[in-house]
Amino acid sequence: MRFGTFFFFQAAPGLSHAEVVHRELEQMEWTEELGFDQIWLTEHHFIDYGLAVDPGTLASAAASRTRRVRIGLAAAILPFHHPLRLAEQLALIDIISRGRLDVGVGRGNRPAEFRGYNVPQQENRDRFEEAVDIMVRAWTGERFSYEGRFFTIRDTRVMPRPIQQPHPPLFQVCGSKESIEGTAARGWPMLNSVLRGNAEQQMATNRDIYVAALRKAGRQEPEVAAMLRRWGVSRQIYVAPTDAQAQAEAKDAELWYQESFRRFVIPDRIEEAHPSLQPHFRALAERLAHVNWDDLVRETVAFGSPDTVARRIEAMQALGVGHVLCWMNFGGLPQDKIRRSMELFAREVMPSFRE
Repeated sequence: MRFGTFFFFQAAPGLSHAEVVHRELEQMEWTEELGFDQIWLTEHHFIDYGLAVDPGTLASAAASRTRRVRIGLAAAILPFHHPLRLAEQLALIDIISRGRLDVGVGRGNRPAEFRGYNVPQQENRDRFEEAVDIMVRAWTGERFSYEGRFFTIRDTRVMPRPIQQPHPPLFQVCGSKESIEGTAARGWPMLNSVLRGNAEQQMATNRDIYVAALRKAGRQEPEVAAMLRRWGVSRQIYVAPTDAQAQAEAKDAELWYQESFRRFVIPDRIEEAHPSLQPHFRALAERLAHVNWDDLVRETVAFGSPDTVARRIEAMQALGVGHVLCWMNFGGLPQDKIRRSMELFAREVMPSFRE
């Protein structure tokens, strides 16, 4: 298995925006120092849930502070970017990092972000498809033209070329059955998040959909196994000397996170959302209305002693997960406790899962 740290830059109460950013940049340096394999970055806008407004800028900063770890986007939200501009930027970051960039892409799911960028959320799938096509052509062709619903490109050549050929590895963040099937059809690894509910059940369901879609696309079993080894799942992890200490120290940060997540994914006024999206938001609001701490500890998060957390990772390994995106800095946890958690995980959990 491979292990990375995941960065949202959450602006929890009591922290200035500058403090949030510089604390997590320091944690990126710890990631390499402690022997993790990857740094993963996301993209969010207009909310304290995450100040990671530009994953490209953050990836460049991570590249300048590290020499070994890979740097992944999980993900760049394509409907908010011009694909030519993003292709140029990511090619440059691949060069700056000396070929350490992994590019995860996603469609986006937060109403306020689409409203802020004046992009209809119901168009996100079609915009995503066009952007993917353009980016791949920009990286792999000489000059090309493109005529789509959203983008028109006339005889354009994108420079510089990325170091990794034909382009940096592509992943897709998948939050639905359709996304998983589309990712498998393209032959890309998928990235999933475990945020609420039964983590193992969710991972098993996503894996089964993905494997079935790979087989339907004609992939043979060795290839299916190889794709699963690149399957990444993000999970909140907090390690302390004992289970009781880990749960006591992480509880307030986790409950703040859960409330911020609810505000992130549900519009303030569901009735103002596009009619096609309203049933989904109402169902989501009902599901997220109540948080049960005991259920979170039992089913969702990986909080506890090194032995307890190792059992959670062992269950992920048994399901076929190849990359663990360790989200260890959620909800404004103190910097010294994040450092201790990362050290315990690196020293007492990771070695058991190295090939």
